[in-house]
Amino acid sequence: MGLRKLSRSGCTQLFRNWVLLLTRVINFIQKDTGEMFPKWEFDVENPLAENIIKLMFVKKPWNPAKKKVVKEDKAAAEASEEEIKYLSEGWEAVEKKVGITTKRKGTSSQNTTSPPKPTLEPGSESVNGTNAGRKSLAEDKAPEPSLVLLDKKSIHCFRLVKEDARYLEKKDAALALCRAKSDRTRKLAASQKSPYTANRTARVIISNRKLYPGYNPFAPIDKNKLRELAEWLKSCPYYRTALDKKPRKSRTWWYQILRTSLEWLEDCHIDAWINVLRKRYNANPQHFRSERMCFLDHLFAQQWRFNFKDFKDSKPDQNSLGRRLPGGAWNYYAGTIPSFYKSNKVWGTDIDDIYAPVNFTDSHWIAIWISIPKRHIVVFDSICSSISPEDLDVVMEPFLYMVPYLLVECASSDELRAQYSLEPFRYERPTNIPPVRAGDCGVYTLKYIECHALGIEFSKKDFAKANGKCMRDKMAVDIFQELPDAHEFVNKDMDDILGTYDG
Repeated sequence: MGLRKLSRSGCTQLFRNWVLLLTRVINFIQKDTGEMFPKWEFDVENPLAENIIKLMFVKKPWNPAKKKVVKEDKAAAEASEEEIKYLSEGWEAVEKKVGITTKRKGTSSQNTTSPPKPTLEPGSESVNGTNAGRKSLAEDKAPEPSLVLLDKKSIHCFRLVKEDARYLEKKDAALALCRAKSDRTRKLAASQKSPYTANRTARVIISNRKLYPGYNPFAPIDKNKLRELAEWLKSCPYYRTALDKKPRKSRTWWYQILRTSLEWLEDCHIDAWINVLRKRYNANPQHFRSERMCFLDHLFAQQWRFNFKDFKDSKPDQNSLGRRLPGGAWNYYAGTIPSFYKSNKVWGTDIDDIYAPVNFTDSHWIAIWISIPKRHIVVFDSICSSISPEDLDVVMEPFLYMVPYLLVECASSDELRAQYSLEPFRYERPTNIPPVRAGDCGVYTLKYIECHALGIEFSKKDFAKANGKCMRDKMAVDIFQELPDAHEFVNKDMDDILGTYDG
């Protein structure tokens, strides 16, 4: 291996071994120069040879220690240019991390090719025995250049610093790439721009947003809160009473119905979760896919279906208006009901999307999503076989006709009224909704509304039949945390206005 490929410590060790090899003496006997170089009678005088002998053995006795220093300095000067350049470039980083181990004065760090010339202090003696003298005043004040001699540990630390810097650069680049990919959205095909434009088997298409943009509706249950709920229920005087004998206002009845698998959810349970969504939407509308939506309780669908016959039987005026609308229709339109966290937002002007649960003959719950701009209604049905297509047409007819009529009838100006039409809306019932077991339809109906409003697709994994119990417990804990008096809540929004509105 050539000298230029050796490090500084390797060169030093090589020369040390070489000097020891040359200076190793087995037996030493002091002799005169006359004995070492005897003169014969026929020898010719040679002053030059005699001077060389005197210089070597008389004037300047050989000193191994000084020779070793000279050899070491020479070896350091003959180190590879690449190694010296590598060390000089990392001087600042090394000084901060590991510090300086050795300094030799008077040697410029800029000169990497010529051997260093030691500059001695006044009165000091050089290697060859001469006095270097004193520096000038200007040189004393000037900053002294220095050459840093580093050991193996310092060089290793410096290399680690450089490797860490390269790692951080690569890490920042990778994070930037990941953030760019996470913010990227896929583009829908041309046939997917307007969802539900085909038959009833159309696929549910939800805008491509980040997974759980606001919060995770399927987050693990807080076991501490679940334990706290259980302890709170044990304090109820009807805790050990049979379910069919418990008062409907008792908290044990209310939560036992909610948490029992395959148990039919009553109107109070449905409205309680709708109120949770209204409270969350009022506090953080940015968590949802739009800030132009509203959540209605079960009374909306119940009253509109019940009063639809009066609407059809009433005679319109010459402008096809003046029909009899259900009681409270204008209040729903103006956003004054439901009164719990009422929005005061007007349909069409401030509201584009309407979510509501629908009770079909007290045997099955479904969810509807009314899109005012698209003049379209989507039915989320967890068990499509529970309602035949003919029966579903009857269930949806009040909304298909009365929603567009209400937009025209209640418009505040002719210009606004001209934006709408009395033509009935269309509706779809997608068939790719994850199915559930009979009895859990109410829980899944509420989850369909929540997930669609959040912009989360209906995953078969999240909506698996086996997750029904977890969904019930999660709802119970969330209602207990956010609406602790939900079991005592009575919806009285329609008590004062039923039968008082004539269209």
